Amino acid sequence: MTVVTNPARGGSPTESLELELAEAAAAAAAAGEGSGEPAAERMGEFADECSCTSDDPEEPEEVVTIDPSELYDDERRSDIVFVAGMGGDTWRYPGHRRVLAATSPVFAALLACKSDVIIVDYVDRRGFEQLLRYHYCEPTQLTSVATARLTLDAAHKFLCAPLAERCARRLDLVMDAGVALEVMRDLRYLCARLPGAASAPPLPALGDDAAARALAQCSRWCDSLAHNALLVLDEQADDALRDERLEDLPYEDLALIVRRDTLRPSSELVLAEALARWATAACKRAKRELTPANRRAALGELAYCPRYLLLSGEELARALALELLEPVERALVAARARGLSAPVPVGAAQEGLLRRWARPRPEQPAALPVHLSARSEPPDEPPPPTGLCARRAPPGPRQPSFTPDEKAKKRGCCASFCDGLLRCIICLFD
Repeated sequence: MTVVTNPARGGSPTESLELELAEAAAAAAAAGEGSGEPAAERMGEFADECSCTSDDPEEPEEVVTIDPSELYDDERRSDIVFVAGMGGDTWRYPGHRRVLAATSPVFAALLACKSDVIIVDYVDRRGFEQLLRYHYCEPTQLTSVATARLTLDAAHKFLCAPLAERCARRLDLVMDAGVALEVMRDLRYLCARLPGAASAPPLPALGDDAAARALAQCSRWCDSLAHNALLVLDEQADDALRDERLEDLPYEDLALIVRRDTLRPSSELVLAEALARWATAACKRAKRELTPANRRAALGELAYCPRYLLLSGEELARALALELLEPVERALVAARARGLSAPVPVGAAQEGLLRRWARPRPEQPAALPVHLSARSEPPDEPPPPTGLCARRAPPGPRQPSFTPDEKAKKRGCCASFCDGLLRCIICLFD
């Protein structure tokens, strides 16, 4: 018999062979997941390639195979323990060094230490568990929004782009106003190129090309999901602004939503009331008195986001009664709404605010969604008009691009012609 052993691990030949097969299967599973090949077919190929056969033709052939998923939660053959979780909610997970080290450069760096116990206190234990299930070819369980969101965070931190893609598509499929609020609560720090989103400080350049590509792919899936979430918040603005989860958003996430020009609430009063509720909750979290001055201090410039002059009558009175604006600003809004002269001299800044508060919101969406699931599939475009007298249709929203490397914009025809003409003149008089 030909026996394949693992020199890095002691034990019987059968156990060493099984571990070697499992390590190769888990490594190839991480590499082949993005191609959409079923896990069962990949595991079958690993067993065929790593089977143990006899060298003696007279000896009966013996084949030893093992399912790579058998190593998941296998305490007997594990040689490393992870304690994962945040906020005191920590769980213990057995693992295998050579299996996990081949799946990700992050795992390889973690497992380079000699300790038998590794603390992972920067990833939620539910997301870390789904990450292990994926690497061990176990079915991932992304049934709830919270689990999918936490798994996306774990996949991004451990540079597992195929799992990040799976989480992004799952969250996009069930996306509504409430899910979009949950997604935006934590996803902003994982985005790299989302316009208007404040991200974490830039990471140092990765020396490993594979790690850099994995990081770019993970960030691209997060950018696409956040883009679709903002479009859902624009379309379902009333449901989002009346949701109690809005009060739990940090200031940066709230600003990213309410500052959007394409936000389409049924009335600006809905936006003003949502800001008032968030300011009250912010004062309670900071243990401050619920005074109008403290609410305005909590909101800052976000108090100017509602377009007050689009309201009239009772709605305008209710919006001004929330006291999101200073007394002088409320007097200016009331006077402009009634067509009266301003009670105080109006400067350029105040006049700019009054004009912006009277400008209607655009009816068209900001852009097309990124096609991540059946929910975000773009609608069929109508055929273009034909005929000499057909009027040119106005340009619609464009499909966003989150490519890792932006290409330079092409120069127009006029600019190229002028550049060539100038070069000819220089050559003639040189």
